[in-house]
This record gives sequence, structure tokens and C-alpha cells, in this order.
Amino acid sequence: MRNHQSFFPAMLWGMFILLVIGYPGESIPDSDLLKIPHIDKVIHFGLFAALGALLVYGFRKKQRGGRLRNKQLMQCIALGIIYGILTEYFQYCCLSDRHGNVPDAIANGFGTIFGVIISAQLFRKIVASQEKN
Repeated sequence: MRNHQSFFPAMLWGMFILLVIGYPGESIPDSDLLKIPHIDKVIHFGLFAALGALLVYGFRKKQRGGRLRNKQLMQCIALGIIYGILTEYFQYCCLSDRHGNVPDAIANGFGTIFGVIISAQLFRKIVASQEKN
């Protein structure tokens, strides 16, 4: 069980995503912000960018701060994309007032990729600066 503790933040965030996407649409308060065209794609992108970053954090913490391998980064991307597709499928088949769709799944995927790349670059800079000192 100890091995999986490093992924606890990502698992919590994944549960949060599930709660957000499962929230009844009619219960979401009206807001001018939500009337911006394609704002839902931006929200999907942001939620999954955070998930991608937390997955990278989990791998980094599991390694005790060492360099991440490309294989681990690809695993982060694959996990995020698969989870993004599954959440859209869950909305599509299991929720009556929410609608999963391909454009949302694409936003989830691009968000994951963005979060993984940005956080991996950040961690590489941290490791490089620690090695200099």
C-alpha cells in the first residue's frame, strides 16, 4: 500500500473530477462566465491538466525526487487520457442530464498532455538546479 501513497493527490483529484462531471446540470447556477463559448472545454482542459500534473508528482514522489523517465511520462498521459474517455463515457451512458461527447474527451486528453509536459519540465528544472548545488 505504501507504494500507492504517492498517488493519493491524483486519486483525490480524480474523485473530484468525477463529482464535478456527475453534478446535475440543472443544479449549476446561471453565470455569465458559463455563457462564454466553449468555456466547458477550458474547464475540462484545466481539470485534466491538474490531473496530469498530479500524476507526474506521484511518479516523482515515488522515485523520491529522481529524474522521470519518458516511460513514466507516457504512463501519466495514458492514465489521464483513459480516465478522460471513461468520464465522458460515464456521462454519455449513465447520466440523464449530462452529456459526454468526443470534443470534451479531446479537451481532457490535451489537458492531460499539457499538465504532464509542464510539470515534467518544472521538475526537470528543479532537479537540474539541485544538481548544480
